[in-house]
Amino acid sequence: MTNPSLVVEPVAGPAELDAFIRYPWEIYRDDPLWVPPLIPMQRDFLNRDKGPFFEFGQAEYFLARRDGRIVGRISAHLNGLYEEHHDKDTGFFGFFECENSQETADALFEAAAAWVRGHGKTRIHGPLSFGIYDEVGLLVDGFDSPPSMMQTHNPPYYEELVKGWGFEKTYDWYAYRISEKPGMDVEKLKRLRDSILTRQKCEIRPIERKEFAKRGPQIKELFNDIWSKNWGHVPLTDKQYEDIFVTLQPLVRPDLETMILDGDDIAAFAVVSPDMNRSVKKFNGKFGLWQKLQLLWDCRVKPLTHCRAIIMGVSRAHQWKRLHHAIILNIIINFLVNHPKMEYCDCSLIPESLEQWNKTLQDFGGERYKVFRLYDRAI
Repeated sequence: MTNPSLVVEPVAGPAELDAFIRYPWEIYRDDPLWVPPLIPMQRDFLNRDKGPFFEFGQAEYFLARRDGRIVGRISAHLNGLYEEHHDKDTGFFGFFECENSQETADALFEAAAAWVRGHGKTRIHGPLSFGIYDEVGLLVDGFDSPPSMMQTHNPPYYEELVKGWGFEKTYDWYAYRISEKPGMDVEKLKRLRDSILTRQKCEIRPIERKEFAKRGPQIKELFNDIWSKNWGHVPLTDKQYEDIFVTLQPLVRPDLETMILDGDDIAAFAVVSPDMNRSVKKFNGKFGLWQKLQLLWDCRVKPLTHCRAIIMGVSRAHQWKRLHHAIILNIIINFLVNHPKMEYCDCSLIPESLEQWNKTLQDFGGERYKVFRLYDRAI
């Protein structure tokens, strides 16, 4: 029986979009690990005229109210690039936040499902906010540590709400953390890295800032090619790439961005960033001039304690040559030599099916500490 006091309606106008953005403060007010999103950036990301997703996608946002009070939110969206590369039957949900009520969750999922069904879809998949390289999945393991940048975070009860509506697991993504272990020998690690590079007649070096204009687009194209066979891959567009990496570039230290060269061609690469969440958490959603200067100082000057490896990859022509070992070894060596206060580097998100990378990260001391799960359901 429908509860007349519970209403789910599309977001209408700037004030309601602001309420949509700010609702998580209600859910996480007692959660010390939660990192509030930067409100100005969220507004741009969700703005249909500015957000990079809207080059190829469309979305609707919904708020759930009980007796006039907001008790949940969700997005429903379609991804044209996904349809080009996978199927035309799937719609998506994301930005899911909800009180601990199956009734409210069901109403939100029904609203999202009805919207994508109205656009001809027969399956709903998520949570994706919005795409496979944005914030992905529901946190189902690893509630004892804060999220790294660009990771989701949610209460444990969300999993029961999602399964309670009939969603079933589709796929898992893993986060590993690599930290200094007793007995790590820097010189031994260097010899191992260098032996791999010598055998393959390659060299490893940082991506200098002056080179970024040249190398950045090469990395995007290489990434899109390398990951094209991985589950759920949708190529990054130029605008998405700029939104993520060009925005990050002024904040990233040069020694954290690495490439392995075969002649002048990039054979492998890693883009590692200071974990901005450690600073962003203090801003409580604000992002004015003072916060931007603080973030710049924390990322570029202050001794690093936490980083995230955002993307790593090895070109198809150089796979099965252990260059992924050399990349990971170089990350560890750099932290041991140049960043002695580093507590750990988060390496994520790694698809569960990517056995080679999962095994290598574990072989070099990586601890799987978070699992993010995607779900789907026929509608």
